[in-house]
Amino acid sequence: MDRPGAVSVVRRLLHRRDVRRVELAYAGFISAEFGTWVAILVYAYERGGATGAALAALAQLLPASVAAPLLSGLVDRRGGATVLRLGYLCQAAGFAAVATLILISAPPALVYATAIVTACAVTMTRPAQAALIPSLVRDADELTAINTLSGWSEAISDLAGTALAGALIAIEGPGVAIAWFGLVLIVSAALVATVNPGEPYVTEPEEVSDLRGGLIALREDRGLAGVVAVLGAEYLVIGVLDVLLVVLAIGVLEMGESGAGYLSAAFGAGGILGSVAALSLIGRRRLASPLIAAAVGWAALMVALGAWPTVGGAFLLLAIAGAARTVVEVAGRTMLLRGAPAEVRGRVFGLLEGVSMLGLALGSLLVLGMVALAGAGMALVATGGLLSLVTLATAARVHRADRSAPVNLPSAAPAAVVVP
Repeated sequence: MDRPGAVSVVRRLLHRRDVRRVELAYAGFISAEFGTWVAILVYAYERGGATGAALAALAQLLPASVAAPLLSGLVDRRGGATVLRLGYLCQAAGFAAVATLILISAPPALVYATAIVTACAVTMTRPAQAALIPSLVRDADELTAINTLSGWSEAISDLAGTALAGALIAIEGPGVAIAWFGLVLIVSAALVATVNPGEPYVTEPEEVSDLRGGLIALREDRGLAGVVAVLGAEYLVIGVLDVLLVVLAIGVLEMGESGAGYLSAAFGAGGILGSVAALSLIGRRRLASPLIAAAVGWAALMVALGAWPTVGGAFLLLAIAGAARTVVEVAGRTMLLRGAPAEVRGRVFGLLEGVSMLGLALGSLLVLGMVALAGAGMALVATGGLLSLVTLATAARVHRADRSAPVNLPSAAPAAVVVP
């Protein structure tokens, strides 16, 4: 499909009210997720330096990696739209609580404990959205197109959220920034309040409660497991960047506390360019090659950033890396939506969310040792090498998933059976 054809598919989707509402709500979620994350890390850095920021990240991510697959069983039982609304409301309440505790100068331990609970609630969104998306599209081209739309939402909102977080932190501090994003999530919940929930893909009650469903699906389809591995490695890189950008901005590049937000915003700005490039994926039967090329390219950029730790170099390389990351996300998640069985789709994406959170946690943990042993530059070089290694090692499996995935999955999804 040529680019004009791809644009026409996107326009067709945007004419649908539910698609617009879901994507706008997701944009609000992304801005809140990334903006609040920057604010929490800055809060932790102010109290414990790089070690404090890394430990705060780890304390939130490890419980979230366990909560994600557990909560995703609820998605398959109750349906994507219902869990999406619930997730946004829980997140809004959690951010409001964290902001209040910071503003009243509560003990940091209480702030972190509340942030941990909130981080678990954040893991509900992506599996719920993945379960909902097939009900909003009519064919394979629209499936890729709506993931491209989500890529746009993620890139633009990542940029807006982190830039706004940087500005609010500089003016009023982390507490006010987090409070603002709590309000944004209330709007997201309102936007999806009237979205048609559809029907969950449920067979037997005991099957729904069996959280091994997602694991079994990945064990039976090693190609999908390869896609999950690449996406998980991608989040390990992001975990390194989450902490390392704070270290680079404050400790190496001397940009001040708000610099972490601005560097993260550069990454998000590149994602906007990547989302435009992702238009070329619409209409393609095969997505493995773009996925692998983007992941390896991103790895090379991390190596280059480690060798060129300057303000100008950081902004440029992070922008290009953000573009590559968006292509990885759109291609990888589209492949999972094509291949994951409808009755366990929520749990497959719940496992992906859990692997992603674990990748973020491992990245945050690795930063401590790598920076202490070799400095920030070598930490980036090592991280880029790891992403490249995982991608190349799983390339054959990713291509297998590409060949076996049913291109007409949305229209071929089985009818749901509702359990009383």
